[in-house]
Formats: sequence, structure tokens, C-alpha cells
Amino acid sequence: MQILSPIQPSCGGNMQHVVQKELLALAREAITSTLLHGQMPLYEKLKAANERPYNLEMGCFVTLKTKEGNLRGCIGNLWGKGPLFQEIPSLARQAAFSDPRFHPVNKDELDHLVIEISLLSSMQSIDDWTAIRVGIDGVLLTHGYHRAVFLPQVASEQGWDLPTMLSNLSLKAGLYPQAYLDRACRFEVFQAEVFGEEPL
Repeated sequence: MQILSPIQPSCGGNMQHVVQKELLALAREAITSTLLHGQMPLYEKLKAANERPYNLEMGCFVTLKTKEGNLRGCIGNLWGKGPLFQEIPSLARQAAFSDPRFHPVNKDELDHLVIEISLLSSMQSIDDWTAIRVGIDGVLLTHGYHRAVFLPQVASEQGWDLPTMLSNLSLKAGLYPQAYLDRACRFEVFQAEVFGEEPL
């Protein structure tokens, strides 16, 4: 099933590819400039232009992986908190230096990082968890004060079926594995346009 790109209405197919490359370059520029105390010319260019789709506000995540495919950091927002040209570099820095699961990225790792960006659609509530489509829907689970989210690609990357994914999501939320079966659980789903750098 093809997922409608959140940035597609603002640019054609070829232009969409250019936008993806620039957003990835923007994320890498933010990490590199922090480590090497350099400038951010791409950010300054996009900020000055203030044009669509770079000034759109939407949920987005920046994920860092090693060339071997291991997670190295992931930070994001489910809802837009600012234009993409600001959010992408901010989230890239947080993923690199503030993800509590990992030690901060260092200079020696720069050439070994692969950056992935997920641009999110709007959230939709669903009444029946069995309607969740593995590999297509991202899922936000809420149970009282407990909350956790998986991006759409997580289940496919891990080889999980739907019950396994929701069990792991329940654990991530600080609940017991079968908590997703509790009627008190609420589910919201979303889709994502996911694109990343090609490992060298």
C-alpha cells in the first residue's frame, strides 16, 4: 500500500526527492556542526527562504543507526512543534547527544552513522487494535499515565506480528506484556514517509 507523502502536496515527485536529500543533509549538518563547532549554511539558507515544504509543521522523528543497522539514537515529536527546517536539526542533535539510552555520539562515529527521517501523518483514533496494519501504521498506546509509540517501520524491522508488536509496545510503556488487551488501552495510528541515507 502506498502511503501519501506529507510533503507531496507541496512538491512533485522529483522535487520530493530533492527535499528528502536536503532534510537528511540538514540533520547531518546539525550533528557535524555541534561536534566540530562549524557553521550551518544549509540551515541558514532554508531559514532565510522560509518556503514550503521546509516551513511545514508536522510530527517527525530523526533516527540514527550504525552502518550495521543497529540503533544509535532516535528522538521525535508526534505533533509538529515548529517548521521542519528548525525541527529536523533540533531532533538530530537530541538523537545524537541526548537519547538517554546511548552515550553521546563522538567525532569518530560521524562517518559511520546513517541518518533516517520519518515525517508523520496526522493521528487517528481506532477502537479495535486488530485493525492496526503491521508495517503501515505507527501506533501510540495510552493507558492512564502510561504511553509509548512505535514508528511504522519498527515491527517490520524486528520481524514482529501484531500481538508481538503490541506486547513490546506495552512493555515500552512500562506495562505488562498483555496490557494492550485491557479495555482501558487507547490506540492512535499514523503513517509515515520514511527516508534515509544510503550506507557507504
